[in-house]
Amino acid sequence: MNYYSGFLLGLMLICSSLFYGLALTNNDKKYQPVSSVLDGTWRLVSTRVLTPDGKLLSEKDATQLQSIKVVANQHFSFVSKTTTGELLQAAAGRFELAQNRYSESIELSAVAQEQTPQHYEWRLEQGLWYQRSEAQQQVVEQVWQLVEAI
Repeated sequence: MNYYSGFLLGLMLICSSLFYGLALTNNDKKYQPVSSVLDGTWRLVSTRVLTPDGKLLSEKDATQLQSIKVVANQHFSFVSKTTTGELLQAAAGRFELAQNRYSESIELSAVAQEQTPQHYEWRLEQGLWYQRSEAQQQVVEQVWQLVEAI
């Protein structure tokens, strides 16, 4: 891992720690954390990219792509890299959760990209978080697994 990637990974871990555990105070009003059913640390199990009519364009599992996402207090952060150590993306921001819709708004990113919110259909089944999005003539399906505390 080069110094830049290490710096970004460290920055993302610091941001996720701040999002998760920092107790903020504002004069006489104490910050109250807002929790959701998705709060925790998640590891990517698989990702698939399809055409709108269902034709498979690409598929990767944890042996090809490593990604960790931390979700807490209406914030998220994630880091993705190849198994050879190449940093693909590191980002953080706010999320909204409503029924079967999960939306991410990236506020910090290691890779220049359009900062429009990403919207997903989601569901939880047996400890797995399924996400599905449709954008730019592609359907992206991801499966995340909750990382258990040691």
